[in-house]
Amino acid sequence: RHIVSGSSDNTIKVWNLDTGKEERSLKGHTGSVCAVAMTPDGKHIVSGSDDNTVKVWNLDTGKEERSLKGHTLYVCAVAVTPDGKHIVSGSDDNTVKVWNLDTGKEERSLKGHT
Repeated sequence: RHIVSGSSDNTIKVWNLDTGKEERSLKGHTGSVCAVAMTPDGKHIVSGSDDNTVKVWNLDTGKEERSLKGHTLYVCAVAVTPDGKHIVSGSDDNTVKVWNLDTGKEERSLKGHT
């Protein structure tokens, strides 16, 4: 059982929920990590950052599996769909993007916020 947190030090921390101890620090973003989420199966972490990217991490290894680029301003929200197949990201560029978790491909960009 884990929880994850993002920070202005550009890292993601993985914490053991039972012991309260830090298990891992994930590095790869070049800006503050503003949003984090875990996949329903607990195998991946998704993060959004001031560096305008969404990253997918393997929870077991701590390695970055992909970096999703498409937002033009910082990513302030991330979520994973209940079926674990898609990532949803919200950005200060006024878009919401839907990404395929397995391929990293942007499938939809929703515009309408101002």
